Amino acid sequence: MPYPCRFSYRLARTVGLLLLVILALVPSLAALARPISSTPALPAQLRSAADAPFTVFVPMARRPRPPLGMIIQPSELMLAKAQYDARLEPARTAVRSLFKNAGEAMADTPCAVATYTTSAGYDCLNRASENAYLLALAYRMTGNTAYSDKGAAFIHAWMDTLTSVDMSDDQANLDWSRLMPAMIWGADLLTSTPSWGESDRAAFMSFVRKDARPQAKLAAQRRNNWADAGNLLWLSVAVYANLPSERDAAVANWKKLLNGQPDTSGAALSDKCIDSDWVYGMCRDGSITEENRRDDALSYNQAAMSMKTVFAEIRRRQGDGSLYTYRTPRGVGLKNGWDFLAPKVVDAFAGRCSWPYSANHCVPKANRSGWEVAYAYWRSPVYLPVLAEHRPYTWSNWADPGYSTALYGSLNLLGQ
Repeated sequence: MPYPCRFSYRLARTVGLLLLVILALVPSLAALARPISSTPALPAQLRSAADAPFTVFVPMARRPRPPLGMIIQPSELMLAKAQYDARLEPARTAVRSLFKNAGEAMADTPCAVATYTTSAGYDCLNRASENAYLLALAYRMTGNTAYSDKGAAFIHAWMDTLTSVDMSDDQANLDWSRLMPAMIWGADLLTSTPSWGESDRAAFMSFVRKDARPQAKLAAQRRNNWADAGNLLWLSVAVYANLPSERDAAVANWKKLLNGQPDTSGAALSDKCIDSDWVYGMCRDGSITEENRRDDALSYNQAAMSMKTVFAEIRRRQGDGSLYTYRTPRGVGLKNGWDFLAPKVVDAFAGRCSWPYSANHCVPKANRSGWEVAYAYWRSPVYLPVLAEHRPYTWSNWADPGYSTALYGSLNLLGQ
């Protein structure tokens, strides 16, 4: 049974204790309630030190600049390397060949000339462009800085030595347009490596603006594969050096070259093209008028198509894939060119004469690097016999693009 008196006694005792605690805290609570001075009282020396200006250093981590990926991304090269390690074709043979040639490039000595002429500088520029590009590819597949160091050395040799290009040497326009794009692509892949920092990148941007761009524009004035090479160098300079107006001008010239122009003189009637109402550009059957005139027409048609297609791929990687589907006023585009050439290449290697623009319908056999880009994009089965005949593609003294099996042989660019 409860005891009311005892409960009342305990309650009274507890309330009393609480009152004592509250009374003890009252002075402290009163102090907290008083306003605090906004400026604490400090000794004079400390006040003068506090009022003095000062700098705060905040440590920051900056992410290294990634490559633009003008023709390939490092991650795509790592996919090729993984397939090589897994002994999967075509990567196994292509990457093995690339590493073999990279080993030879490591043993090569960088060279350059002060005044470029074809006779004095072509061999050296060819080696430097291939080796810079090749060693950059090898570096991105392995992470071995010996490759990137040597690749950068080939570029620096030209940056540090060249003073001028002989403008009276027309062939120099084509030399630079054929070869220099690969050096630019190599420089892009070397971005942020120990041997290719921001100062190297800025210096090379200045170099290509000053020395490569004029050669590209001169070559681009032609109507044949010289213009294809010039357009490709022009675009490569514009993308690497971030020149949007130059990029747009190169794209416009690419379209103009593919289009050709309506014939107003009757010249088309005797031209080597199925059309009788247009001059130069792509014929309605997909062949290239200016290249059909050559004895080695199959090779030159493929060279022109390779450079046109690499140009379109660079634009696709910069966010504009429209050149792959562009159609001329005659209703043809890049795929028409490759579709026309595929059976002709197969026939030439089989000894069959089916070329429509030679007297006996025969042409020398030829197989160029751009087929890998075309197949990676369109995945057309009619291209496979052409690829099977030549893989792996390496370097052919053209940036078309070179080593294309290692780059594109494992890719499906549209994911189809």
